[in-house]
Amino acid sequence: MLLNTQCDIKDRFIVAVAIKSIMTQENKMTEESFLSEKLRNFSLLDLILVKLVYLFIGLLVFSLYSRLNQIDWWFYFALTLIATFPLWLHLFSFKGSYIEKTKQYIKTNNPAYQVLLFLSLAFFACLLGTWFPVLNLQDWWYYLIIIIILAIKPLKSNIFW
Repeated sequence: MLLNTQCDIKDRFIVAVAIKSIMTQENKMTEESFLSEKLRNFSLLDLILVKLVYLFIGLLVFSLYSRLNQIDWWFYFALTLIATFPLWLHLFSFKGSYIEKTKQYIKTNNPAYQVLLFLSLAFFACLLGTWFPVLNLQDWWYYLIIIIILAIKPLKSNIFW
């Protein structure tokens, strides 16, 4: 009898804690909203430098894995279009000039768009690598040095990219 009462109290406590956490979950900041808030602190220059960093990361990966060179260019072109299409839709949903659209894009930046941006530029780098094989002849540390130099300014303003 005593054991049942203790289990009842324990079960009621667990249910009460679960209900309380569900009720207060609306006020908690999720990881995505936290990262979105941090990504919105980018300037236009930061976004350009981040794009260049993503491009050179794609070139670095392409130069390190020679099997990627055996894939036809049209495959990378299709992947670039697929990854870029939602970004273009989002960008051109804003009114104004191209600069104003870009500023609005930065204000609504979130982790999902950042992942799509990385994938689109990495696939574009693979596309460039198939069109211009001279990009594969560079040593990997050249690309690494360029990545580090280009990443300094965006990392100073925001490390969450």
